Amino acid sequence: MKNDYIVRKTYLSFVIVSILTSITAIVGMLIDNVIVGRYLGQDALGAMGIVGPVSLVFSAVGNICSGGGGARAARALGRGERDKVCLIFTVNILFVLVIGGLITALGMIFTPQIAALLGAKGDLLEPSCRYLYGYFLGALPTIMLTAMMSFVKIDGSPKLPLVCIVVMSASNILLDFAMVKMGMFGMALATTISYCLALAAAFLHFFKKTSGLKLVKPQKLFSELSQTVVTGFPTAISRISDTVKVLLLNNMMVAFVSVAAVTALNVRTQANNFLSAVIIGIGQAATPTISMFFGEEDKTAIKDTLKITLKFGLSVALPLMVVLLIFPGIFPKMFGVSEPEILSMASMAIRFFAITIPIALINTVLMNFYQCTKRTGMATMICLLQSLVYTVVFALALIHPFGATGIWAAFFLGEVCTIVTVMVCVFVKNKKISLSVSSIMMLDKDFGGDANDRLELSIGNSMDEVMAISSGIYKFGKNRDIDEKTLHILSLCIEEMAGNIVRHSFKEGKKRWLDLIILDRNEHIVVRFRDNGTAFDPIAYLNNHASKEGYGIPLIHSFADDFEYRYNMGINNTIIRLKKHNIK
Repeated sequence: MKNDYIVRKTYLSFVIVSILTSITAIVGMLIDNVIVGRYLGQDALGAMGIVGPVSLVFSAVGNICSGGGGARAARALGRGERDKVCLIFTVNILFVLVIGGLITALGMIFTPQIAALLGAKGDLLEPSCRYLYGYFLGALPTIMLTAMMSFVKIDGSPKLPLVCIVVMSASNILLDFAMVKMGMFGMALATTISYCLALAAAFLHFFKKTSGLKLVKPQKLFSELSQTVVTGFPTAISRISDTVKVLLLNNMMVAFVSVAAVTALNVRTQANNFLSAVIIGIGQAATPTISMFFGEEDKTAIKDTLKITLKFGLSVALPLMVVLLIFPGIFPKMFGVSEPEILSMASMAIRFFAITIPIALINTVLMNFYQCTKRTGMATMICLLQSLVYTVVFALALIHPFGATGIWAAFFLGEVCTIVTVMVCVFVKNKKISLSVSSIMMLDKDFGGDANDRLELSIGNSMDEVMAISSGIYKFGKNRDIDEKTLHILSLCIEEMAGNIVRHSFKEGKKRWLDLIILDRNEHIVVRFRDNGTAFDPIAYLNNHASKEGYGIPLIHSFADDFEYRYNMGINNTIIRLKKHNIK
């Protein structure tokens, strides 16, 4: 029987870094909000709320590359296409350079018009413009850093994004305190400089000997870029929708409630940006693994990853909900809010936000899942409904009778209606009412082949367990009418390869597991070994030890029609193909 040990360990190795990566484009502004609220006053904090959507635009562009490019690169890794990974990386870097430079130029030229469009009026116009001047200078490094994170993670530096976040956050805090006397422009400039320093740290990856990322001559540029944009569009549209939503709600608050309500909305927005980044990070941590397994057409591993992501996500979301319900003043006080009216509205907003967190988590995980499995339409629908459509519709309906409270309720109702809509789509697609993980996945029936044509096992790191798998292999072979000679060779190859992995890849004293997948095809049998032990390349080992050893790996190589090894995202993948007619 196969377990989820390798999938779980791989996901958990990404999740913390993924959470921190997902807040890359907004954490600088969050820090600025805290310091602005405490040192520059309530009007300046209100101005931060006005310009906040700009950070979401940066994030949207970065996430096209991070979500779209990263997912496509991981799928290419699953298929063993390393050259394709470099091409995708090159196209993404060119895209960031062009778009980032364009945003900087347009932002600096049209700052007053952009501030007015965002809702800056009266006393809010000048501080908003001053902040935007400094913030647009950092468009390129901010977007580039977000884009780079996914690529360095899947290329063997999963912890480097954490280093970048530490560099960016620490330098931003220090520079904010040093430049706070320069006012709003100084705060934004400090953020820009901190992103430049973090980007410099990210480039350390290319000094590693194991780095496989490199710039190559772009080929089929438009095709590659369009595929990346389509794949990353759901993540980007989520950020864009959030930007439009905040813009509309800011103007609704000013027109129908009060300027104080805009400050309360900003507190809620910053809480959402920060904690939703945690939720987004949980969902995006599954992106490289699901994409890689999708490239391998491993339905079981995909299902395990989705289940683990949902369980882990809810284990984080539910405690967060409880804490915010009990202590809703955490975020208002963090931003220095002290006026009773604003504090009351902001606390109510946080309580409503708290109860949306678990539902938003499920919606976000499903959006990322559908994005990875090429159901872009479903992923885009979730983003639009969750981030914009339902919330704005409910806000328009509830703001007149309930004021600011109607806006807070609209966020919650938007999440609820989104998940209901997704479930209706699942029922229609499957033509039955079912909430099982397999039904929610909505993979094609022929994806990964017939379940009866495959055998999946997990073997512990002991030679006794390796030797004990023969009975399972023979039973599978008999059910598939595979002849005795083929079964004997198959069993011998599996025992020898599994034994070598246990000896060379696993360290003594630590419990490890090796996943074994056997696929019975028309003309050949495919055997895939997957483990998360120390990197062990059997082909390199064969080249170095062929003259010293006549059994083991050389024997496997003599029988195999194809012998392939990949080391992707901390996982050893060895694939052996045995042609039936060769064996016979």
